[in-house]
Amino acid sequence: AADIDGSEEIEVIDATFIQRWLADMDVPFDIDSPINFYKKEMNSALNALKSRIDECRGDLYVYKDYSHWANHYTQRNKMGSSPHGGPELNENYTVNPHSGTSCIRCQEPSDKGSWVIWEFENGYMTEDGRGPFPGGNEGLDLTGAKELRFFAKGEKGGEKIEIHLNSFIGTATLTNYWRDYVVSLDGVDVSHVATGFEYIVRDNMNDGEDDIVFYLDDIRFTGDIEYQKTSPMLMLSYDTNEKELAKTAFVYDNAVAAMAFMSAGEKEYAEGILDAFVYAVNNDRYQNGRLRNAYIAGNIASFPGWNSGARLPGFVGNSGGWDEDPYQVGCNVGNTSYAVLAMLQYDSVYGTDKYLDTAKTLMEWVLDECSDENPGFRGGYDGWPEKGRVTAYTYKSIEHNIDAYAAFKQLYAVTGIQRYGDAADSALEFILSMYNEDTGWFYLGALDDGVTPNPQPDVLDAQVWGAMALGEQFKPYESSLGLVDSMKTAEGAYPFCKENKNGGFWCEGSAFTALMFKERGEYVKYAETVNALCDVQLSSGLFPAATVDHFSTGLSWEYSKNPHITPAAWFIMAVNGFNPYTF
Repeated sequence: AADIDGSEEIEVIDATFIQRWLADMDVPFDIDSPINFYKKEMNSALNALKSRIDECRGDLYVYKDYSHWANHYTQRNKMGSSPHGGPELNENYTVNPHSGTSCIRCQEPSDKGSWVIWEFENGYMTEDGRGPFPGGNEGLDLTGAKELRFFAKGEKGGEKIEIHLNSFIGTATLTNYWRDYVVSLDGVDVSHVATGFEYIVRDNMNDGEDDIVFYLDDIRFTGDIEYQKTSPMLMLSYDTNEKELAKTAFVYDNAVAAMAFMSAGEKEYAEGILDAFVYAVNNDRYQNGRLRNAYIAGNIASFPGWNSGARLPGFVGNSGGWDEDPYQVGCNVGNTSYAVLAMLQYDSVYGTDKYLDTAKTLMEWVLDECSDENPGFRGGYDGWPEKGRVTAYTYKSIEHNIDAYAAFKQLYAVTGIQRYGDAADSALEFILSMYNEDTGWFYLGALDDGVTPNPQPDVLDAQVWGAMALGEQFKPYESSLGLVDSMKTAEGAYPFCKENKNGGFWCEGSAFTALMFKERGEYVKYAETVNALCDVQLSSGLFPAATVDHFSTGLSWEYSKNPHITPAAWFIMAVNGFNPYTF
């Protein structure tokens, strides 16, 4: 009986599983917590996600790194009377920054008659959308800020700069090593700060004919800042230097994280993410009533005076201009439905209807924008409707429709509105039509006609999410889990698709597969999968997106080994037994 995994040997995995199984029994005495169903590893993942939110709500940065998502006061205004001008700031200087990947290199004249002022301003955007522009009188309310802090060093040491915030607040004499300069804001009015940082270099401060060179980094306001506590915040999805992802908070990732927080009883953390979704729905830069696939990480609110709607992710492109990824700024059914699932789960778990209206608004968008004459819902679109540049997708994804089915089904249960019940039936009809009788598993979706099955690749989530979402209606399709079993890797985890041509496993998919096994009472498979995940859990508590770079999905994109918040969120839900598809 102790041979839990049927290997004909009594092994560590058997003993470990028996301990964890015993720990979950209803017994009248306490079991030591270290053996209680991966609680240590789950708490590590949970703390990693909480820390990410806390970072968003901590210090308010003027400059953290070049083009960093946490930067505020992003517009520059230069004034001066230097006889020979003076070099521009280099805000992407990568040699020995204080932290991160970059700092600001400043080179200013110090010869007779020269003076230079650099202002780091919030700026503004005109009503007709032109801009951004520095100047203006639009500021942030930094009530609660106690200090302005920055790291600085001089090229030689001894360089002097004046620091201003609304008015003169002091002169800093620099050393030739990084030093943290602290400016108390006691008595300073910070209720409307339009210029977050300003320095002045004058000829009578630095004697000599040569330019002075100095460096700035980690310019920030510290304290219990109300603006940071109340602004809508979303978590950065990946830890990466890839410019297309380095500032991106994906809606799906944050929705899964919100439900992970609910599963762990962290109501306020879940609520913060969902409130940010509500802000985004009500403040789209083109037309309200939708969620983009992603937003900028951190504060997604439009800065005062910008009139630009919820802030979308972007990056400095190869041409030096500002670029946006068409997928990230687009809208699709799956991501929208997952945000709605998180909202409806919150209302179900906490007995409210706080997010019901927003959930209805979003699923009305799905009905209005992604329906056709056949069962199921189309993919959505990539691109910029505000610019008239969109690529509309007429394919249908089984994953999207599983998400929409669960969201519509719960909306119907809560509201009794037949339109939602009919929509759930439509999504279900499409899902079941994707079952391949010959292979015994589900296709990943339909081609551009919305009807013809797309035969490749054979994917994990179509089978696992179907099992988790369909309940009793999944019974005729149990054979699809044979595909899941056949996909198991040598480590005991799971890839994205059966081919898995580059090897490795998918941490997100492995975590939600573990949850499915636990729900079905297949505890040996559950333990084996969770153990494989624990083996690759990072010291931060997160997991890599995949265990190899260029991890194959069989589709047009790949995963890397970059740390990713979503495997951590699914891991938490797996340990806590929280199924996002059931209520």
